[in-house]
Amino acid sequence: MGIRGLAIAGSILASVISTHAKAAGTTELTWAIPSFPPAYIEQDNTLTGYAAETQKWLMARLPQYKHLMKKVPLARLLAEMRSEELRCSLTLIPTRERRDYIYFANPILISLPPSVVVLARQLPAFQPYLNDRNEIDIDRLLADANMNTAIRLGRSYGQYVDAAIRKYRHHSNIITVGSDEKFIQLLEMGRLDWIMYLPAEAEFHHRKAEYKNEIISLPIARMTPLITATLGCSKNEAGKQVIDAVNAILKDYPDMPWTQFYQAWLPEKDRLRYQQILKTITTATLSQINPPS
Repeated sequence: MGIRGLAIAGSILASVISTHAKAAGTTELTWAIPSFPPAYIEQDNTLTGYAAETQKWLMARLPQYKHLMKKVPLARLLAEMRSEELRCSLTLIPTRERRDYIYFANPILISLPPSVVVLARQLPAFQPYLNDRNEIDIDRLLADANMNTAIRLGRSYGQYVDAAIRKYRHHSNIITVGSDEKFIQLLEMGRLDWIMYLPAEAEFHHRKAEYKNEIISLPIARMTPLITATLGCSKNEAGKQVIDAVNAILKDYPDMPWTQFYQAWLPEKDRLRYQQILKTITTATLSQINPPS
């Protein structure tokens, strides 16, 4: 589906929602949709994924707007946020630079950070790299010339992991490639011993390829247990009104029911780990997970 098709789909969904509201929305709210599976998955003229489902959940509670959707790359999305028009996107991480031209809501999308992904049957080989909390010592793993992996060119895995990669990336056991879509396939073929993915991202590629072998995500020591993204809107009065409305909605749902959409994209063991971490997190501590940078 192209940009026009997504806009039409957004209009149809908005019309359905408005029939259940007291009055149809008249102010247009354009949701910018980046290509980022499994947050957003475009298939058979349908937009799905955990961010898409969360977005629909929010749209149903914002009947004062006429909702439109527009598929755009991240760079263009950020550029359009500087315009006077009302633009919003749900998968943004607040930074100091972005706060200059974007209003951000309180944290919404809460996910597990990049992890070491391995085949379940190979787990015993990784015991030497685990600490007493079953977290991977990424420096020791990268330094082992017998453990082959691949890193996607230009991708950030977090400040701590990026520094470790820079230290060892010249080693022959580490290859750098332009795309990580085939990492799961290379893992299955035995070409790679381990890979780094967001756990939900690894599960998406695993399901898409219909592989039977179980994969396991191992948390990395010294990494934050969760990462957050949220809704960002153009820094104008209309954008502030959307953010204020969304924050009011979030306040009414302290149990964060939308996190179920993300959990549906985690394998069972990661889902249990995620649920355990969520129990220890409060609204106040969520705002400290991704401080402005």
